[in-house]
Amino acid sequence: MGATKISKGIYKYKGYRISNYGYYEPDHCVWWEAVDMQTGCADYHATTKKFLMEQIDDDLKK
Repeated sequence: MGATKISKGIYKYKGYRISNYGYYEPDHCVWWEAVDMQTGCADYHATTKKFLMEQIDDDLKK
């Protein structure tokens, strides 16, 4: 099951709000962030949405 689109650049996935923070000049890449919707903590950061979702899945398997 994939992420559900909430609005442009914002998705919901397994209790997390995934946001596209856009291009970050110092790193020369786009960054994504996953915020736990219950705690409000930004638990994950990645350069692609796919990798971010894989990180969430890996931690939920533990």
